[in-house]
Amino acid sequence: MPVRVVDIGSVICGEFAENACRKDFTPSELVAIGEAVEFIERRAAQLRQERTQFGSGGSEEPAQTCDVSELDDGGGKLPPPCKSRDVVANQLGISGKTYEKARAVVAAAEEDPSLAPLVIEMDRTGKVNGVYKKLRTTQAATAIRSEPPPLPDGPFRVIVADPPWQYENRPDDPSHRSALPYPTMTEVELCELPVAGLAADDSILWLWTTNAHMREAYAVLDAWGFNAKTILTWVKDRFGTGDWLRGQTEHCLMAVRGKPLVTLRGQSTVLHAPLRAHSQKPDGFYDLVESLCPGSKCELFARQKRPGWISWGNECEPVGACS
Repeated sequence: MPVRVVDIGSVICGEFAENACRKDFTPSELVAIGEAVEFIERRAAQLRQERTQFGSGGSEEPAQTCDVSELDDGGGKLPPPCKSRDVVANQLGISGKTYEKARAVVAAAEEDPSLAPLVIEMDRTGKVNGVYKKLRTTQAATAIRSEPPPLPDGPFRVIVADPPWQYENRPDDPSHRSALPYPTMTEVELCELPVAGLAADDSILWLWTTNAHMREAYAVLDAWGFNAKTILTWVKDRFGTGDWLRGQTEHCLMAVRGKPLVTLRGQSTVLHAPLRAHSQKPDGFYDLVESLCPGSKCELFARQKRPGWISWGNECEPVGACS
């Protein structure tokens, strides 16, 4: 058996240096270690529970487990740490709350790489509480920025709406729609928008929808107080994304409230126009609306301002009429 002989003095000096001059773990390193220890603790608790249930007929109360969703209750206050997390934090030499906050910072940076500087700052300073507060402030500011501005005042005789329909997230399906560059809204959230209060008694609504949301579009019309009359279909010059079949069309429901004036001259239900930037509608559509529908006009979820229109949306400049 090979043997290595070392000087006892060197061993003693090495042991002293390791214990007296060691570098502390950074908070992110503690999180990584803690997650590994926590997994072991949970697994051990599960095995103990299984053995107890096997011997006692399952009468023992289930062991307490932890979940990442418990890190925050949405109001910036951390819930009391669960039992297994306290055990893990104690082994790391930190409090349960400090461990939870450090873990929240690391998890946020993993989900959003732009938050990585917070982990770097936390590791550099060793301060967890201050960085966690910065994280909460950043997240709150991001949520506020994603909110659309207040709806403009009405009434309007013409309203165009291009809602940010919510698609199912199916990352494992190669046919799923690509990530959207703007916040989406559910059918319930869209129905709750006070659009009815923006419309004149005699008004017309143009509601854009997709093949996947045709049914929901009619529900939104009902909630906003409009009656569907016909459908305008935009035929694009090339394929886009889509489920089952790749989309090359988009639809706009024409609906009315009361008896609006519409100067129809035998227009078609088909609009041929090239595909533009994401969700950007063709200029020909606005030309059509302006030629058919006289009166004040408002565009909801607008991507850009248009002369003579009131434009509203979080991708548009502040609400106001364009000159």
